[in-house]
Amino acid sequence: MSVFFLVPLFASLANISCFIENITRDHRFHRLLSVFYFTIGVQNAATAALCFAPDETTGLAFWIFQCHSFFLLAPVLVAICSFCTGRKLMNQGTVGIAIYALVVDLICSSIPKTVVYGFAKFPFGMAPLLTDVGGILGGSVHFFAISLSLYFVLIPLEWNVFFERRTFIIALCVWWIGLFSNFLPMYGFNFPPLHPVVDATLSVLFSIYLNRFNASKPSIYGFIASILISLAVGLLIGILVLGILPKFSYKEYMISIVTTLTSLVFFSYLLKTTLKDNKPNLNFSLPLESYGLSKQELRICELIAEGHSRSFIRLILNVSDGTLRNHLKNIYGKVLPESNSTSKDQLQRLTVFLSKQKINVS
Repeated sequence: MSVFFLVPLFASLANISCFIENITRDHRFHRLLSVFYFTIGVQNAATAALCFAPDETTGLAFWIFQCHSFFLLAPVLVAICSFCTGRKLMNQGTVGIAIYALVVDLICSSIPKTVVYGFAKFPFGMAPLLTDVGGILGGSVHFFAISLSLYFVLIPLEWNVFFERRTFIIALCVWWIGLFSNFLPMYGFNFPPLHPVVDATLSVLFSIYLNRFNASKPSIYGFIASILISLAVGLLIGILVLGILPKFSYKEYMISIVTTLTSLVFFSYLLKTTLKDNKPNLNFSLPLESYGLSKQELRICELIAEGHSRSFIRLILNVSDGTLRNHLKNIYGKVLPESNSTSKDQLQRLTVFLSKQKINVS
């Protein structure tokens, strides 16, 4: 089981792929997601390094590095929940959690011996052992964060219609459970940290979920992320089965088959989900086939006719402002070829044109 460090390593690379895919998008929610993907990627990389640490001194250095990303995740998740529930990203709750997480991070970094009293060597690698003070400090940050996050999603000011509420709450709870499972080996339990697979899997699925209305070709980075997280999931299942099965002649061969099949099945699921053709939940269909618009351009026209803002269209199609501008230019050229006015006037003319088309359909 010494190869366990490959699980968080693959998970980290999957998160970095999601980060690269998302970094060019400039919606405020996309910026927040970029921080989320990068932070999880750093945390999983630190987990891989910690598992592979040769001695306690090195392990302590990796653990301190991991603390920074571990505590940064708390305000980031609260901010994501704030956005989904119609609140400002930087509200009192987000700022309060961020300040508290920063204080605890400084304590853990400056006086680590108060938080960690030693290290244990497990079959999956090295793990720090927490003192009572360390457990209270580390757990309280995320306990307060999840409590505030659940309060936001259960009592929203205005739920963002782009996010399916039940799915979001389930994903949030699963992610926090996976994160708190990281405390088990830190209290001496021979239980490998599952959070790298949980958070990387959810982040990849979240990336796919955000692209569910995007009619453009899937990103190569998203494809790479799906491969990497599939390898991580397959490897984790193989490691767990290896520890459960009794010894027999072809045990290693059987584990290889289980690992490979699990990876292939999970990748097939991600690929099928990525290529699934979903349409926005609109109650009309515009007769624009004769204008030679692409599927993505048709969806933009439908969203404009429905009255959605450019900011919301960028969110629902998961694209940058520059990409949306290019699509709008193409639409203007095909639907309003005689127009030489400014982009703002063209958008107004397009909105009027689409409104007439909608009325004709009705």
